Amino acid sequence: AIVMAAVLLYDDYQRSRARLVSESLDAARALMLAVDAEFLGAERTLRALSTSPSISHRDFAAFHAQGAGLLTDSNINNIVLIEPGGQQLVNTATPFGSPLPKAPGLSQFESVLASGRANTSNLFIGPVLNRPVVRVVVPVRNGAEFTHYLMGVMLPAYFQKLLLARRFGADRIAVIADASGTVVARTHEIDRFIGKKVAPGLLQRLNNENENTFELVSLEGIPVLTVFVRSATTRWTVAIGTPVESLTAEMRRSFWLLSGLAALLMMSALGIAWVMGGRIARSIQALSSPALALGGGKGVALPELAIREANEVGKAIVKASVLLAEADVALRGSEARMRGIVESAKDAILTVDGDQRIVLYNLAAEKMFGWPAAQMLGERLDKLMPARFRAGHASHIQRFSETGISSRSMGDGTVIYGQRASGEEFPVEASISQLETAEGKLFSVVLRDVTTRVRDHAALERSNLDLQQFAFVASHDLKTPLRSIGGFMQLLQKNHGPNLDEKALILIGRSLEATQRLEQLTDDLLSYARVNSEPRPHEPVDCQVVVNDVVQLLDAAIRDSGASVTAGALPSVTGDRTQLVQLLMNLVGNGIKYCRRHAPVVHISAEKRDQEWIFSVADNGIGIDARHHGKIFEVFKRLHSQKEYPGTGIGLAVCRRVIERHHGRIWLASTPGEGTTFYFSIPVHL
Repeated sequence: AIVMAAVLLYDDYQRSRARLVSESLDAARALMLAVDAEFLGAERTLRALSTSPSISHRDFAAFHAQGAGLLTDSNINNIVLIEPGGQQLVNTATPFGSPLPKAPGLSQFESVLASGRANTSNLFIGPVLNRPVVRVVVPVRNGAEFTHYLMGVMLPAYFQKLLLARRFGADRIAVIADASGTVVARTHEIDRFIGKKVAPGLLQRLNNENENTFELVSLEGIPVLTVFVRSATTRWTVAIGTPVESLTAEMRRSFWLLSGLAALLMMSALGIAWVMGGRIARSIQALSSPALALGGGKGVALPELAIREANEVGKAIVKASVLLAEADVALRGSEARMRGIVESAKDAILTVDGDQRIVLYNLAAEKMFGWPAAQMLGERLDKLMPARFRAGHASHIQRFSETGISSRSMGDGTVIYGQRASGEEFPVEASISQLETAEGKLFSVVLRDVTTRVRDHAALERSNLDLQQFAFVASHDLKTPLRSIGGFMQLLQKNHGPNLDEKALILIGRSLEATQRLEQLTDDLLSYARVNSEPRPHEPVDCQVVVNDVVQLLDAAIRDSGASVTAGALPSVTGDRTQLVQLLMNLVGNGIKYCRRHAPVVHISAEKRDQEWIFSVADNGIGIDARHHGKIFEVFKRLHSQKEYPGTGIGLAVCRRVIERHHGRIWLASTPGEGTTFYFSIPVHL
């Protein structure tokens, strides 16, 4: 209730503050309009007077009398007629004919004659009146030219009267300031502050804003909530400040009343709590012994207690003692089953503490490492690894502990090495998990002997390397005899063609075609073998540049077929530039080759999904039936005859190997007769 009352009190204060700000802004705007209206009235009076024939006839005595007569019902103190050079000709503040000085600071009014618009000055010391004044200046037109300044001098006392007529509260400070921020009128201590700049906080904001509300320290040094409004025409300002002390006085009175009520309530509550607390304490003390007995695993019995809630807690303690006894029996059975699972596991299972001391070591670990459990318990884990790995082992465990990851599973391809009691080293795969316990952090390690798998993998890599070398050598060595055969057939056709019958010429032509196909096949086999046999380190590759290279390499095919090859915005990836050129060359080349009836159109694009770039190569070709999608990436798998579409059936197999080397995927979507889109992915970070 006290907190709610405080919140409501603060909310009421905020509402009062907002209401005060709104009222002050309205008052400031109204006063600013009144000030602007006074300047406008003075300007209209001066403009009417500027049309007097006495000026053009230079009858300045008549003009002096005419100007003096207008001052009776005007807010203007005196009227001054000035030549463009600044010399005063008439000043109603002195008898006509009296010597008059030049008007000071007239340079700021040069725009009056140039533009024909009136201008209002800041507060300054008048040379004739010798006190602070404000002047409104209008131009005097004689025909098509402006020939004189006509000035109306206004006294700050008029603005002071205008300000006091608003009847602001005694504690509120209202100010009228000129465009430079100089005090012209003020509700408090005007004699002390007239002609001085307004408070620094207000002066700084006047340069940037036309209207705002904020807190500042007044010229008297009083914190005040201030609103100000600045005129858009004269740039004069009206500011109204309310002392923060006045704003918070009512809230402070309510706060002290609330504090007294709170103290009374607290004392009453403490008295009631003292009585009730005694009864509760006695009941709680009666529960202490049964609770300690429960913690020791002993049976618990309780008498009926006076406090109903304490009695319910006592019954719960009795019931908990029964449940704990039952759970203890179940836990013993669970521990036995878990121990059986750990001991029967085929993988080595070890648990180590924060000091890397082994606290669990199963039967499979004994068989794997050759050390009995009795000998290994309490030993450091690094005893089971080769000496060259022991130095960095502790830092690896420390880094894993700091990651906050609860577990890291085996199967990610990482192989480490263990050491048997005989000194033999062997490869293992490991998973590790960490668990916070009351005694500290524990690490569980599961180890699997992968000697056979590592050996088989090495044999497979050797076999693949031999096959790649064989394909490379076979493709390379076949080229020379193929070129010789092709050359001999061309010589035979050239030198003996006229002497051969049509059948012989057909056989020679077919032999040349077969030789060219076989030579193309050897080139494609060589490209296929080179994908993995000549790997290059991956580096940043601009795919837009790759597409430009592909278009240049396929320039002849593009021109012959009338094809259009376009690309969207493509990223930079990490990879082998040569292989990426080969990949796109095969896909774009297929899009150009496998197209009927109309000019081929191929479009290349890419988009980022999660942690990989997905590229697409879309064409408008003949399409591929869905039942063939699974085999077109295999070597020598072709869907058409050589007469329909020549080729070797290796291009897409090369594409797949390039993408596999870049750790990506390749697939397609196609509709027969409408075209095919090949997709492939490249990880953002290899």
